[in-house]
Amino acid sequence: MDNKKLRYLILKTLAEKKDPFLELKNEDIPERDIFEQGKLLQKEGYIKGNVCADDTIHMWGSLTEQGEQFLEDNKV
Repeated sequence: MDNKKLRYLILKTLAEKKDPFLELKNEDIPERDIFEQGKLLQKEGYIKGNVCADDTIHMWGSLTEQGEQFLEDNKV
């Protein structure tokens, strides 16, 4: 899956107060891709408060204003 689309889906899932691993992981979207994009979203300021260890996100954070704006700018 395209990384930009996956980042959008992760942000949308978090905005709905759901766990991206549980909602998005399937044969087309491996957990590793969700993890990598989740880390990138936090590093770039779209998410705050992720708890990461052992190459996974144990607890997802919440959207920042920048993350909310990304969703608004890219909604379909």
